[in-house]
Amino acid sequence: MNRRLAVLRSVTIVSVSSYIEYALGLVVSIWIARALGPADFGRYAFTVWLCSWMITCCNHALTTSSTKFIAEADGAGRADVAAYIGGRLSRLQHWSSAAVLAVFLLAVLAIRPEEWHGYLLPVTTLVMVATLAKANYGMLVAIEKGQEHFEPEAIAVVGAGVIGLLLVIGATIAQAGLLAFIALFAVASLLLNLINRLAYRRYCAPYRSGPVPEEMRGRLSRHLRLTAVLVLLGSFKAGTLEVFLLNIFAGSTAVGFFAIAVTLTRGAVQLFSVGLTSTLLPYMAKSYGEHGHERTAQFLAEATRFYWAVGLMIAGLGFVTTPDIVTLMYGRRYSDAIPAIEAFLVLAGLLLIGNSISAFQTVVDRQADRVRVTVISLLANGIFGLLLVPPLGLAGAVLAYAATRLTELGVAIFYLRRATRDGLPVAAMLRLFAVGAVATLAAWLVTIWTPSFYGFLPGCVVFVALFVPGSIWVRYWSGDDLRLLGNLIGRLGPPGRMLVRGLDWLQRPAARSVP
Repeated sequence: MNRRLAVLRSVTIVSVSSYIEYALGLVVSIWIARALGPADFGRYAFTVWLCSWMITCCNHALTTSSTKFIAEADGAGRADVAAYIGGRLSRLQHWSSAAVLAVFLLAVLAIRPEEWHGYLLPVTTLVMVATLAKANYGMLVAIEKGQEHFEPEAIAVVGAGVIGLLLVIGATIAQAGLLAFIALFAVASLLLNLINRLAYRRYCAPYRSGPVPEEMRGRLSRHLRLTAVLVLLGSFKAGTLEVFLLNIFAGSTAVGFFAIAVTLTRGAVQLFSVGLTSTLLPYMAKSYGEHGHERTAQFLAEATRFYWAVGLMIAGLGFVTTPDIVTLMYGRRYSDAIPAIEAFLVLAGLLLIGNSISAFQTVVDRQADRVRVTVISLLANGIFGLLLVPPLGLAGAVLAYAATRLTELGVAIFYLRRATRDGLPVAAMLRLFAVGAVATLAAWLVTIWTPSFYGFLPGCVVFVALFVPGSIWVRYWSGDDLRLLGNLIGRLGPPGRMLVRGLDWLQRPAARSVP
């Protein structure tokens, strides 16, 4: 129970900061989209996407390896080794970033992207600054997570987010153009890095140079090689090819709609699951360092149950709320993006369990399996993208993305079954899926029958009112889950005691509902 409470504390820190970050980021996205219009917003989104792709190339395996091996060394009682690993991988990250930026500069000089016509030099400089700052920030966050300190990242995202929002509002009022908003993105990246570094000094142990034991050094090198291949291959899928093809065959407006779908989907996933996702890898790695493979497999089953429940909520609520929310936030100029957003949200929710599988394969050194999964899904992405995007545009990009993600999950489950006997709690997942389907249908009907742009609000209430009790009634949660929940809400005073009585009332019929 103490470990569960420690995990819950970390989840709470990350979740609260991520909710604030998402809210600020969403407001920024809305302001920029309304200020620039669909075409220029598509160019802005393409530039931000390019920075994100370059950041992935800069850090490749270094962030994942840092978190895993630092947490594992700490779990084994070797804090000195954890510090040496942080220093070693941090140096590698500097060299990696320098190489990526050099290649980028040569590519820009050769290609001269049309999206930046008229201001090639300033945009190139701003992209390099933003990429370097945010890649270095990501590396430091990985070291923090390995040490199980999530406070610096929380402070950085909130502080930089507030300042960035104020700057964007000011630029919008001043009727600034595309270049100004790209410059503000670079400034926000620098602020994120600076604030995180200051907080790191307050909360975390410094990393330093030193010898890593030979056995761990060998595992670390192998992990880096395999994960680097995995991440670099993965950087070409999950939306990358679709963006390239949309930019060529459908224009910047379609890119902007696709970017809005990706942004809102990522925000919904973060809103519901970022705390679990951010803390899963370090805690699973520490469990592996303390207890070995068997306990880690049990950890996988627990994480999968939570991910599946969260994913069904994302899918159901996303389907119910998307049309009204997009119209309210972005205006009717962006209504053509609604079908793509709905599809992305439903898909993201149903495939969220892939996060727990990936974390398990990383922790137990099954990176070769992840490489195989990525290669197969990358091939599928290329086939689906080339077949669907040129003739169908945005709809083809959504279909190609969906087909790729489904292929990826299917192959990942195939390799998971070869690595562990426990597998996934399929029976419980099917029971909860039935509950989610009923709750989604009821919520959708309520939304349709409510004659207002705010009809999604009673729809959300109906979904939660059916889904949460239903998950208990079909005995989806374990006894430890319910006891932990009861202990937490019981501390809320009289309202908490009322909730505990309601929880007990739900558990009694649940005990008779499923054998």
